[in-house]
Amino acid sequence: MNNPVLAYLPVAIVFGIIPGPDVMLAVKHSLTGGVRHGIAVALGAATGSMAWGIAAAVGLASLLTSVPGAFDAVRIAGAAYLVFLGIQSIWQRKGSFTDVDAATYNAHQPKWSRAFMTGFVADLLNPKMGAFYLAVLPQFIPRDGNVFVWSMLLMSIEFVVALICLSSYALLASSARRFLEKGRLGAWLERGLGVVLVGFGVRLAFE
Repeated sequence: MNNPVLAYLPVAIVFGIIPGPDVMLAVKHSLTGGVRHGIAVALGAATGSMAWGIAAAVGLASLLTSVPGAFDAVRIAGAAYLVFLGIQSIWQRKGSFTDVDAATYNAHQPKWSRAFMTGFVADLLNPKMGAFYLAVLPQFIPRDGNVFVWSMLLMSIEFVVALICLSSYALLASSARRFLEKGRLGAWLERGLGVVLVGFGVRLAFE
């Protein structure tokens, strides 16, 4: 395929729909706080991904991988953050949307900006994102093309695709929320998502 944009689009879509920490966070926040919080996480994660793409384009990501200990330091910090979020979800027994009425629960929900920052920080502390873009983006940049301009174009595509995919997960989770409000399944699902987040954090720490 001669068109780099059309060639990159399937890669961006696959990268966006594969379940990972971003998806778990978007689903969790959509279940517990409503679709607005899930989409806020999606926007934050997509922005964090964009930041890594920009870092790769200007050479900062390669600097991170070349400085001894820098990559591992960010990786461990990201792993610790995911484990923290997972444990927080597991032990958050009071205030779950299955335990109180929706109006009372929503009144005590964190702000939209906090949900955004959760997604943003989770992506920003995942150096594998930078390594991914360092390995993938150059393959779709024409030999005679401007590296920075093409990187920004491809990352803009990635941003839109990631936002759409993660928001779709959030919308699906929000649709299921009304059924989960009727029983204890929602609380157990929230704990289950917490366990998955811990698992992602542990895997990131030892990779």
